[in-house]
Amino acid sequence: MVTERYMPIWGGAENQLRQLIPHLVSKGCEIEIVTRRWSKEMPQEEMVDNICVHRIGRPGTGTLSTVLFVFSLVNYLLFKCRDIQIFHSHGALKMGALCAISAKLIGNKNIAKIASAGRIPDLVQTSVGRGIAAIFKNSDAIICMTNEIEQELLEISCRKEKIVCIRNAVDCLRFKAADDLSRSEFLNKHQIIEDGLLVVFSSRLVFGKGLDIVLAAWPAVYVKNPHAYLLIVGSGKDQPDSIEKAMKEKVIQEGLENVIFYGETGKPEYLLGVSDIFIFPSRKEGFPNALMEALAVGLPSVCSQIGGVLPLVEDGKTGILFESENYEQLAEKLDLLLKDKELRMKLGINARSAMAEKYSFDKTSDAYYQLYKKLSCNLRM
Repeated sequence: MVTERYMPIWGGAENQLRQLIPHLVSKGCEIEIVTRRWSKEMPQEEMVDNICVHRIGRPGTGTLSTVLFVFSLVNYLLFKCRDIQIFHSHGALKMGALCAISAKLIGNKNIAKIASAGRIPDLVQTSVGRGIAAIFKNSDAIICMTNEIEQELLEISCRKEKIVCIRNAVDCLRFKAADDLSRSEFLNKHQIIEDGLLVVFSSRLVFGKGLDIVLAAWPAVYVKNPHAYLLIVGSGKDQPDSIEKAMKEKVIQEGLENVIFYGETGKPEYLLGVSDIFIFPSRKEGFPNALMEALAVGLPSVCSQIGGVLPLVEDGKTGILFESENYEQLAEKLDLLLKDKELRMKLGINARSAMAEKYSFDKTSDAYYQLYKKLSCNLRM
């Protein structure tokens, strides 16, 4: 598995991969992870959940560190992974391209998973980007989670037979509503009134995830619902497009009420479990892990109407949709949910039922395992 970020850096893609791996191991897969070493505090090699994690490159987030990571990754794949059968990259097209060319040079196979829509159109705006896309589309298999991403792949002439649809999954046994005692303890700890309603935003604090849209909507929501609290889970740490500092300054400067910056967490199920409403204002997504977890808990959700959300949320049945970027409409939809307990209950029940029925890790891991077997049979020996 090749990914730019892994534990202890949290994000939807990293969390999804971490949960998927035990299911693949149980089917007989032997897995190692190669990722970037973002800081000196991160060991170059360690065991995480009994999986060996190799961190390579020069610690840091600057351009030089990025360039050195690229060279280190290619060197690692070419010279230290000859006994590996398949490179499986996650997230970035550039990562997928590096794995594709490395695999071809040593006779391996590679699978590339795209984390979100919108990356291909942005990439092919430059000649260098078009070159990267040309290499990327020669991957042996490309994991596509939405129709939007598939269309973007077809527009760069990716062969349809290489595109494989495998959805993300969610663990409904892990993600479920908390008991009343746990909720009361959380409310007391954070000085939230007993009948307060907790609206949770959980994501990396970067521009694409839309926290700025939430904070633009919040004054109108709070005026009508002074018993509502906004819980912001996540951080912008080690993210080049972090907006964490700017958003914290905005809350202070504008005097926004009932806003709590919680920071990162290793137990998102707990925070989702004690909450009342989930808010998902992303601008672009693949198949969002954070949203799936909230739906599995049974949280009524207000989500931006974008490609990655539409397969998961049926407006008025498993959640409520608002026009992307429209913070005024977001405020209206959120106000509606805060005032209607019956609607919250109906959406939550339907959402959890849909997640349990359609998106189990057993189904997802089996789809990957069958793909691995197929590619392994075609390896040059």
